[in-house]
Amino acid sequence: MLKILVFGSGSIGTFLGTKLYAAGHNVLLYGRRKLESLKEQILINGDVYQLPPKCYQLQSDDYNAILVTTKLYNVQSALEQIKKYQFNPQIIAFIQNGIVDKDFYGEFKNHPGFITVSVFNGYNLTGNKIIVTESNLGLQVEDNLAGEKICELLISAGIRCYTTANISQMRAQKLIFNAAVNALSAIEKKTYGELIIDKKIKEVVDGITQESWTVLKDDYHLPSLAFLQEEIYQLITKVKNHYSSMYQDFISGRNTEIEFLNGFIINLGREKGIKTPYNQQVYLKIVEQQGKAK
Repeated sequence: MLKILVFGSGSIGTFLGTKLYAAGHNVLLYGRRKLESLKEQILINGDVYQLPPKCYQLQSDDYNAILVTTKLYNVQSALEQIKKYQFNPQIIAFIQNGIVDKDFYGEFKNHPGFITVSVFNGYNLTGNKIIVTESNLGLQVEDNLAGEKICELLISAGIRCYTTANISQMRAQKLIFNAAVNALSAIEKKTYGELIIDKKIKEVVDGITQESWTVLKDDYHLPSLAFLQEEIYQLITKVKNHYSSMYQDFISGRNTEIEFLNGFIINLGREKGIKTPYNQQVYLKIVEQQGKAK
């Protein structure tokens, strides 16, 4: 049995923590907004689970593993708190969308248990219900000792996790997928499956995919555009009834990760002299809507 802190208990954090708790691990959920409203029992795809203990103020403790499931724009705050309380877990896993340099994680990039996790499933927490839409890729981690440890931990709780030697390529492919559909799901208020039924929206999905592939292909040794598009549409088919995390952020009045998704592609494209009009189109719409929300 491991002692585990889930830092940032939103949809995926609550799911992971609850499944690990059910598997017999000693789990503490740390968060605020969503966590405060959760009751003692929670439904995951219709099955009843006991919610792990939760807290809203950290204290120094010895954890075997810390799972950081915050949005990317909150990672720096999470790192400061982990450092403040002098946590020194065997595993410290960062579970976010997007691509960031390892320097983004400061001194923790040198921690022997440091690992990043790419998620190819969909998670939606509404009330006391979590809907999980699984793909065949599940959770992906780097094929090293820390990756093997986090995979073993997650698999012990019935969570599909795989190690891969091409984690940078996988993260780039996931970034392209997120850039192609996350913002559009929020803008159009549609599921992934509904997006590609509409011919005009599908054209935008394809345009974002092509631009993003052009920007990233050399740096991340991506497969051909045709292969990548096929992979994206297969993934959309697997999670066709899922609304994006950005859509969920919108309806909850939270910030979005648009700067780390389409914003990342736009900035890198500008550095390389590659035009990204489709990415800019959805980026500006999200920024405009966020401005109205504020």
